[in-house]
Amino acid sequence: MESTPEKKLLRTTLRRYGVLIATIVTYIVFAMLEPEFNTAQNFFNIVRMASIIGILSLGLTLVVCVGEFDMSFASAATICGVLSIYLLIQQTNLYLTWMACIGLGIGISAVNAFNVIKVGVPSFIATLGMMGICTGTSRYITGGSVLYAASYPPGFNAIGREFVLQIIPTPVISFAIFSIIMVIFLEFARQGRYTYAVGGNPEAATHVGININKIKRNAFLIIGVCTGVSGIVMASMFGAGNPTMGEGFLMPAIIACFLGAVFLKDGLPNTRGTLVSCFLLAILENGFVMTNVPLFLKEVTQGAVLIVALLGIGLLRAKK
Repeated sequence: MESTPEKKLLRTTLRRYGVLIATIVTYIVFAMLEPEFNTAQNFFNIVRMASIIGILSLGLTLVVCVGEFDMSFASAATICGVLSIYLLIQQTNLYLTWMACIGLGIGISAVNAFNVIKVGVPSFIATLGMMGICTGTSRYITGGSVLYAASYPPGFNAIGREFVLQIIPTPVISFAIFSIIMVIFLEFARQGRYTYAVGGNPEAATHVGININKIKRNAFLIIGVCTGVSGIVMASMFGAGNPTMGEGFLMPAIIACFLGAVFLKDGLPNTRGTLVSCFLLAILENGFVMTNVPLFLKEVTQGAVLIVALLGIGLLRAKK
């Protein structure tokens, strides 16, 4: 029995916009369960949480688009944040500190790129090793505890804890800038088309003259910038250098990347899908806290969402 046009339209809508629909429905459910959830202050708390997840997952999306993966981004963001606090304790100039943190993020990713592209180590293994190095180094710098400074220079709070127009958290501004740049780059720029070509069919990309190694290297360097900025934002937001502060963003950023692949494009990671997924995950995180859901259920939900996302990608690609 053939499907009616209405059923085909419904299936297409659910396939292409299911993540957005789920985001809206999830928000409504939590708003009904907890009245305080649906307030302007809490809404911006959600957006603030989505900002760090978003910056990290946008960088990861680019790496996945070129057919590679990065397990070290959260630990790299952590060591960048720890470094910023450590340098400020040493009375280092704020802007030099931030430049050093971004430089460290790029340097870590450059090592990953070298190991993957030049040495030929599988990206998952290479970045998993880097994850261990960053985690251990963060613990060494902090002594396994949390670093605090007696006072911070003017401007330190501006990137993580202050508000624009007394309502918009400043991390949202950083997130918005990264989002606009990444959407333009991947969706409209020639280099974005090359990125998808490298990830989709490297051999064909080589035949048409695309420098595969250069595209992959650039993807790793861009996620390095994302980790450096995220580390700075986390340090400013928390006001301390915690050697575990990035761990909570690892799984959400990975999920956002792959869940976003089932939004708009059939199984292809894309920036708009990643952005919507970040808000869904931030809503779940915030809603679970406000409704006192046990921690284990949050972890189970995150794992289930990732499995569903990967299953959806597999089914969509199988239909092509």
